[in-house]
Amino acid sequence: MDRKQERAFEEFIAESGDALLRLATLLTADRGLGEDVYQETLHRLAARWSRVDNPRAFCRRVMHNIVIDQGRLRQRQVPEIRLAEGHDDGDPRSADSAEAAELRPALFSALRTLTPHQRAIVVLRYFDDRSENEVAELLGVSPGTVRSTLSRAVAQLREQPGLSALFPPRGDEPPYPRQLNPANAIVRKLRYA
Repeated sequence: MDRKQERAFEEFIAESGDALLRLATLLTADRGLGEDVYQETLHRLAARWSRVDNPRAFCRRVMHNIVIDQGRLRQRQVPEIRLAEGHDDGDPRSADSAEAAELRPALFSALRTLTPHQRAIVVLRYFDDRSENEVAELLGVSPGTVRSTLSRAVAQLREQPGLSALFPPRGDEPPYPRQLNPANAIVRKLRYA
């Protein structure tokens, strides 16, 4: 990588680094794993920088692939026992820090119940604010697959005790416009101010 490419790479990281780290953390539902995925993604991007036309799309695709690979690896490994889950992952820049601090552990716990593929679709659709067609294109699946997977994932999230208060009771649901969709309530509560 020459000096000019190095500067362009550094500018890209300065511009998009926080958003990519947030995306990695949401895809893994774990801050430490998210940082590892982020670092591995940047490493792979740096190695191919001169050949990458759209670095953001490349990073999203690489993150998705890494998370899927890690999920497959974990399925083959003997499960580990976590000793402590009591630390605060709250973000002081959150719009309502008290509410976000309460919701964040519940959200990460709920996201961990999803398969890596479901989690990727939920994160890209609601947290990265992508359309169903964009998510389908990024992940290399059909828009119908995105819709059906999203439907099943949101139904699974509705059943999570920590998130159930965000969703109206079944049967009382009007057809929501996108900005009022209950799943977007999660996003609004955790978005940075």
